[in-house]
Amino acid sequence: MNEFFADGWERILAYNGLREFADFWEADFEWFEPPNYRRGGWSGASRVVLRDPDGGEQVVFLKRQENHTRKTWRNPFSGEPTFRSEARNLRYLNSRDIAAPQLVYYGERKTDRGWQVVLATRELEGYLPLDVLLEEWNRDGREAHRDMKRRLIPKVAGLMRRLHACRQAHNALHAKHIFIHPVKCRACLIDLEKMRPRLTRRQAMLRDLDSSNRHTFHLSRGDRLRFLLQYLGKERFDGEARDLWRTLADMEKRKQRKRRA
Repeated sequence: MNEFFADGWERILAYNGLREFADFWEADFEWFEPPNYRRGGWSGASRVVLRDPDGGEQVVFLKRQENHTRKTWRNPFSGEPTFRSEARNLRYLNSRDIAAPQLVYYGERKTDRGWQVVLATRELEGYLPLDVLLEEWNRDGREAHRDMKRRLIPKVAGLMRRLHACRQAHNALHAKHIFIHPVKCRACLIDLEKMRPRLTRRQAMLRDLDSSNRHTFHLSRGDRLRFLLQYLGKERFDGEARDLWRTLADMEKRKQRKRRA
């Protein structure tokens, strides 16, 4: 995938002077996040407001990176740009209507300095990271946002269930990587560069549920039980739910022992 334009976006991007890779790479956009320099490369993001030829505006997040690679089973020796795997995973989820940012554009080129890569996604307007909401809920008390939690827990559980039904594991499912629209009661996955297929749905499930369980420590036991039942599509605890609850508890204990060792 050397270059990709999402349906309907090539015209919008061209209207704003973004017709080919060089236009994206050389554009003087203000940094939304200052570039991160490491291992001889850099990566940064810009929030770009585009004019729509039909009127109005479209907002995208445009990320650029140079010489940021990681080894994969596809490229075990030379590695591949980290944005390439993120773009591949975004296309996968977008094609299956699993909530994730819409991939608008992707392009890459190899230079003497390494890989240069551009990735643009549509802005998630009105969304907040789940960890921000968890801090707010914890600060205001458990009862303050009870109704919102009861509406959002099934949305997050359903999103994760759909991902794992495809035998895909997010592999970094922290609360900050789940975005929430509090008003529209929607959930969305971000930061997908580490998403990988697993041999079985259960492997994907355990990997992500263990991670999300350890990184949502502000949730009460009742909320965690409610989430697990929603994920399993059950109204009350049964043998399957109890076994999964114990398995996740055992996984957390093992990791705690390793951290203390």
